[in-house]
Parts: sequence; C-alpha cells; structure tokens
Amino acid sequence: MKTAIVYASVHHGNTKKIIDEIAKTNDVELIDATQTVEKDLAEYDLIGFASGVYGGKFHQSVLKFASVNLTDNKNVFLICTYGGRPVFKSIEQVIAYKHDNIVGRFSCKGFDTFGPFKLIGGVSKGHPDEKDLVAAVEFYNGLTEQPVFLK
Repeated sequence: MKTAIVYASVHHGNTKKIIDEIAKTNDVELIDATQTVEKDLAEYDLIGFASGVYGGKFHQSVLKFASVNLTDNKNVFLICTYGGRPVFKSIEQVIAYKHDNIVGRFSCKGFDTFGPFKLIGGVSKGHPDEKDLVAAVEFYNGLTEQPVFLK
C-alpha cells in the first residue's frame, strides 16, 4: 500500500515527532505542506493529513495543499496534535468537498506555548511522549492491516 502523509509542524515540532515515528517502521512518504505546494497524489492508496491546531484549525498550508492536490475517492486519515483540544473540522470540510473517505483519526496532546499559554510556560509539556508515539504507530498500523473500502 503506497502511503503519503502531508503535514505541517510549525512551532514545537509536535506533529513531526508523531509522523517521524510512524515513518521509522513503515514505508511512508512525508510531504511538508509548508515547503511543497503541488504534488500529484493519484499514485497513493492512503493519504494522511497531519497538523497541529492553529486557531482552531489545521495549519493553513495543509488545508491549501489538500484543496489543490487531493483527488476524489481517496482513503484519507487524519492526525492532529494540540495544546487545547483536537479539532478536525477544517480538514474534514476539504475532504468532504473532494468526496474522499476518512478511514481514521488520531490526536494527542502537544507542547503548546501559543497566546495565553505562553504566560504560564506552556501546556502539555513533555508531549507527545513515548506513550503518544506508540499509540500513533499502533493507529497507523491498524489502518494498514485492515482492508479499506470506499463508501
């Protein structure tokens, strides 16, 4: 199964830690949406979109990349890291518009010093931790070990 994960990991590298852990033991192409604007995704069987939460949304570069490059009827999974709470709605709207199938969602806390969190030294210090990394790999492996059918 050919897999790509499109990501943005901007402030503390939380999302990058998660996807790097997945890529250590799996054949996954990592695509940095902050550096790559266009890429043909037709060849991939499974496409992940991974981001921290920025102002209640996935990073703008991931949303734009998905809007421009995602083709219809793809199997898609989502990963987010967060300081406050997990939020998938912004990327789910893009995926719904493209008529793709969301096969799984994973989220975990990530160290966050944005806005008011900076005043208290940040939240979710130490995250993602080893337990989060193991859970992310288990999530991904669960996706790839199951047959995935389109709606």
